[in-house]
Amino acid sequence: MSVVGPILIILSALALAQLPRAVAPAPGVFLVAKPSIDGGPFRQSVVLLLAHGGEGTLGVIVNRATGIPLSKVLSELDAGETGDPTLNFGGPVALDGLVFVFKSDDPPEDVKSVMSDVYYSGDRKLLETLLKKKEGRDRLKLYLGHSGWSPGQLQGEILRGSWILVPADAFTVFQKSPEAIWPELARIGVTVAGVHRE
Repeated sequence: MSVVGPILIILSALALAQLPRAVAPAPGVFLVAKPSIDGGPFRQSVVLLLAHGGEGTLGVIVNRATGIPLSKVLSELDAGETGDPTLNFGGPVALDGLVFVFKSDDPPEDVKSVMSDVYYSGDRKLLETLLKKKEGRDRLKLYLGHSGWSPGQLQGEILRGSWILVPADAFTVFQKSPEAIWPELARIGVTVAGVHRE
């Protein structure tokens, strides 16, 4: 009996295991805007999903720095004591609110996980605590507003081909230059999407 057939089957299975897996909407996933989104706040945007479920989807755009200092929004902030980080544009929803994403090895109990040691919150007291710790740009990001979708809305946009989904990573969120994020992820996303169609 020939062993070539079973060996080929095993090799094919191993090759398939190396291909990127399909990614579904979930916390810790990037939505990468396709070029077909040619206007509005999501043009060439990358959204980090923070929450996704029966109540809808919440995320923040990670590649829109504003240059606006936090003290402009929180006038009572003692910038000398806490530092004065700049804000990012998180999305077109609730522009009068702040969402922050941070890394922590020992997070408070009431924060929500995004991926591994990355969490998000909108709690003012927690933000002040993190600022007093002088968290650097590689551990804390502040967003003015957020991105949101009602139940089923994001799935419809994905089916229409507006977004490519790519697993998120902390380096991109906290350390990569905002202007470099979309071009790099758009290239990766096109490659991954092509693999899934085959």
